Amino acid sequence: MPPTLLMPQKRNNSRSHPSADFIEERIVGGKETFLVSFLDGYLYYAPLSNVSMILDEFGASTVRKYFRQEPLFPNEQSLIDDLVKRKVFKAPETQQRPLAKPSTRWAPTSATFSNTQKCTLRCTYCYAEGGRLEDLDIPLPVAKGAIDLIVQNAHVQNVDPSIRFLGEGEATASWGIFREIIEYYQEQCRANHFLPSISLSTNGVFAQSRLDYIAENCTHLTFSLDGVREVHDEHRVLPNGGGSFDRIIATMKGLEMRGKTYDIRSTVTVAGSSTLAEFVEFVGENLQCKSLHFEPVFDATKVTNLKDQIEHLDGQIFVENFRTARQVAAGFGIQLHYSAASLKHRETFCGASDASNFLVTSRGIVTSCNEVLQPSDPRAKLFQYGGWNQDDGAFVLDHEAIDRLGTLNVHDMPKCQGCIAKYNCAGDCYAKSASSTGDPTSAGYTERCHITRELLKDNLLLALIFKMAGVHAGESVQHACPM
Repeated sequence: MPPTLLMPQKRNNSRSHPSADFIEERIVGGKETFLVSFLDGYLYYAPLSNVSMILDEFGASTVRKYFRQEPLFPNEQSLIDDLVKRKVFKAPETQQRPLAKPSTRWAPTSATFSNTQKCTLRCTYCYAEGGRLEDLDIPLPVAKGAIDLIVQNAHVQNVDPSIRFLGEGEATASWGIFREIIEYYQEQCRANHFLPSISLSTNGVFAQSRLDYIAENCTHLTFSLDGVREVHDEHRVLPNGGGSFDRIIATMKGLEMRGKTYDIRSTVTVAGSSTLAEFVEFVGENLQCKSLHFEPVFDATKVTNLKDQIEHLDGQIFVENFRTARQVAAGFGIQLHYSAASLKHRETFCGASDASNFLVTSRGIVTSCNEVLQPSDPRAKLFQYGGWNQDDGAFVLDHEAIDRLGTLNVHDMPKCQGCIAKYNCAGDCYAKSASSTGDPTSAGYTERCHITRELLKDNLLLALIFKMAGVHAGESVQHACPM
């Protein structure tokens, strides 16, 4: 969370400010420094220096003059002297970008397994088409090969290796393979004196008899729950067309009884957006979850065989409902998250860049994107960078593909230049941006851009309030990609 300063009101200002445009005012002479009309004044934000503050008209005018190196009146100079003393205009830390190519640095210590195409649901907007493909399971030698690789790298880097389950289907639907992967990984951790870490992203629809094993072995759990019962059951349906809401709630409560914490990740539809506050209230009153992650639904029909397009979700309506839901969440001590509005400084949106993600699919394909899992995906050439060679018993990598992934960063996104969220959003989800043309750098502004800017401004304001109150409000680590 950035250090923050709240400037006192210098004088009354009755001027009303219009809504901010897509491109905010970047202060002349201030490089990556922004002034945004906000509340009854301006939000000053210098992401590279990690500083934000609220200014009135006088303060904003003075800061503009300071960066333009214009002469200042005594009262203006007094304000600038105070800000300089408080290190508001400190030089940004130089970001050292790696000199070596990504392909020469590639040495993952974490593996994500898309271990099966089997699924216990038939979600209408599933980017992975769970349960609709060939019901493949990842061959055990492939999974073991991935674990051996990350364990070897972990030794060299002196870190603990980790594994995660997320992908084409419901990981627990192929229970035998799921357990064999976990147990082999744990064996390797014991043999090499590593601390195991296992993350499971799940739809929550599995037999209650499996709760003990999951509670005992999974370090971190994330459930897909898309809103109140009628909203969730409209899209996350069982193979017979029935709703899954009650099954998932029973699973969550079963894990709570076993002392397990978990997060909830929601895909927000039009109906879900209008009931966000109601959903948060339900969670607060009925569950122990304290972290909700909301993402607007993505129309996957361009990159899958799905035929039914999802009703368009208006970005501003999502923002307004998110704000209302956040007020409700505060009363229950629940944190709300949206991936692109993180306060964390970043130059890449997620681990897709540099092939930092090492995700192995049921076919043995290696991809850097949790959403680009099939060889038929039009984005495969960009995100898939290797695969398992059965004859050699090893992974074969496409080093040129890894180096291409190394170019995915905010500096190469034309739409991001001049945006206040440039170093927080870092260009948003590259897979979604590439869904139309295959090239994320060619994408223009989207409603997600509007959502990101609005919620980032909210987060900066909250940071200011917490700072003034002397409260530390840390931000949870976020998985940027949907489940």
